[in-house]
Amino acid sequence: AKKKATKHKMETNIQSQVARKGGPSQDGGDSSEAMINEIMVRLPAAVAKEIFGFVISEAMAVDTGWSHCLALKKDGSVVGWGANNSGQITIPGGLSQVRTVAAGDQFSLALRKDGTVAAWGNNDYGQTKVPDGLAGVKAISAGYHHSIALLENGRVVAWGNNHNGQTDVPEGLEEVIAVSAGGWFSLALKANGEVVAWGYNGWGQATVPHGLTNVTMVAAGGSHSLALKSDGTVVGWGLNFYCQ
Repeated sequence: AKKKATKHKMETNIQSQVARKGGPSQDGGDSSEAMINEIMVRLPAAVAKEIFGFVISEAMAVDTGWSHCLALKKDGSVVGWGANNSGQITIPGGLSQVRTVAAGDQFSLALRKDGTVAAWGNNDYGQTKVPDGLAGVKAISAGYHHSIALLENGRVVAWGNNHNGQTDVPEGLEEVIAVSAGGWFSLALKANGEVVAWGYNGWGQATVPHGLTNVTMVAAGGSHSLALKSDGTVVGWGLNFYCQ
């Protein structure tokens, strides 16, 4: 009874916050569900567990997509929360032995310990259609609508939306040690510390700065790129409207 009362009290508080933020939209639609979803994401873990009946424990890795989150637990299972309009947090039945996860825009990827990839969620551009026979994968990355896999042999495989060439892996690209999928572009870090970029370059996000060397890590955002160098400095390029 106490738990039910707590749940009812918290739900009432959430509804009150929704009302204070505007309630139903002026065009006749009801924004309450969207507002509750927004507020839910910001709730403390203990409150979320009490009200919504889920808890994440022993998480060893996490990733965030456009509007959903994934967590990898120590037992190799995956938990998802947030928006689920395309099934992006509906974890496939039987998925286990996972070693890393990646969240894109309304879709999700999981890399199993055996080097195979599982994908689910939105597939409008083939981003969750894992290439037949794909194996020997050591790392994955999810962009807006495309996916990248780094193979054990240092080569790269990409699939999904290719409207801007983001899945056209440069010919001869090898000895890659890390990949990152951005909005409509892709990055790869080679063993010699060199960065390679391809795809949409409207903001210069795929134009690697001249002379950039000794890179140890790369990260691709929506329209900008970052590189961490061995001396601990960071280099950024691309869209800088928000000083990113």
